[in-house]
Amino acid sequence: MWFRNLRIYTLASDFVMPEQLEQALEAMRFKPCTRSEIASFGWASPFGRASEVLSHKIGHCYLVTARKEEKVLPSSVINAQLEELVAQREAELARKLASKEKQAMKEDLIHRLLPQAFSKFKQLGALINTQLGIVVVDASSASAAEDVLGLLRSSFGSLPVKPWFAEQPSELYFTQFLRQQQLIDGFEFGDEVELRDAHDSGAVVRCRQHDLSGTEIETHLAHNKQVTKLALIWQQRLQFVLEQDLAIKRFKPTDVVLEEQDKLVDATPEQRVDADFALLSGEISALFPQLVSLFQTELSVD
Repeated sequence: MWFRNLRIYTLASDFVMPEQLEQALEAMRFKPCTRSEIASFGWASPFGRASEVLSHKIGHCYLVTARKEEKVLPSSVINAQLEELVAQREAELARKLASKEKQAMKEDLIHRLLPQAFSKFKQLGALINTQLGIVVVDASSASAAEDVLGLLRSSFGSLPVKPWFAEQPSELYFTQFLRQQQLIDGFEFGDEVELRDAHDSGAVVRCRQHDLSGTEIETHLAHNKQVTKLALIWQQRLQFVLEQDLAIKRFKPTDVVLEEQDKLVDATPEQRVDADFALLSGEISALFPQLVSLFQTELSVD
């Protein structure tokens, strides 16, 4: 169990976790789709289907897992069958159907096809650190993260959060870091970067497995491109890509961390999740204050 994406939100200073957390989550427990439902979303156990527990706590950190089921109905299948049904109906009535009539037929068709549809499932983890006052969602998109925050809000009654952000646009920091080839202690450059033309010409340069200190990068910066994505390594322990909205993608532990990880033998699912979450929460708890400091760097005036 390891988060691959980090979307970080800061909690209001007066936020308090519910005293009866399990009870609060229970009201929104995941239930499989019924025959007529196209989607279902709710809390599932971090320990897997065999467990009824909906949360896990280590120190000031809580782990919850949202589960989503969506019925898969390919639009090509719906449209093909709808076209046939519309043709038959128009032949019966000897006239063209209105748009509202076609839409009603489409909705009825979807309703009839739902029981035959396959389901796809997705799990989204969230970490709540009450000491740092942050919520971290393992989601690749902002909309998916907002779904999880909405579920937390429904369970807790309220959830006063806002996305973590820097005082100035992130691309100004990224560009200065790379132009000056300087980061605060603990951070070093990775091997990935995205640069965009600052004048909205549409020019985009993406480099992977690339030396970010080379003359090629310097040339792009000299031609007024701004850095919009930047790979970083922290303390030789974590590697990740920071995006323009400060979302963290491809969040991975390095070999240093993996070598420290407990090698559990014949461990139960609960023991494995506990060990993994202890590692994950510890690394994020140490990383986040350093990330905040990184974006408190004074920006130079060109």
